[in-house]
Amino acid sequence: MNHTEVKLKIPFGNKLLDAVCLVPNKNLTYGIILTHGASGDMNLPHLMSLASHLASHGFFCLRFTCKGLNIVHRIKAYKSVLNYLKTLGEYKLTGVFLGELVGESGTENASSQ
Repeated sequence: MNHTEVKLKIPFGNKLLDAVCLVPNKNLTYGIILTHGASGDMNLPHLMSLASHLASHGFFCLRFTCKGLNIVHRIKAYKSVLNYLKTLGEYKLTGVFLGELVGESGTENASSQ
């Protein structure tokens, strides 16, 4: 394995978001933050597979569970994750990309993209 898995609990209001970082065993430049669609959690097979693939190609990859369908809630969750990464100071990233997989197969909305 060319990356290390780090489990995190990220403060979000009065709750904690479950998260997992896959940290490549090389200098970091870019990071990708992923969450699931309306159903499931960060441990959906296709989300785990995508995160592992990205990490194996040198990207810092963080996936997290975000319960709630409200878009404002989800945006606040992403902001909490970003702020948490900044306060850690452990991972110096040049840039961060945000993403969300939808549907069980990850392809439900592919025709609208």
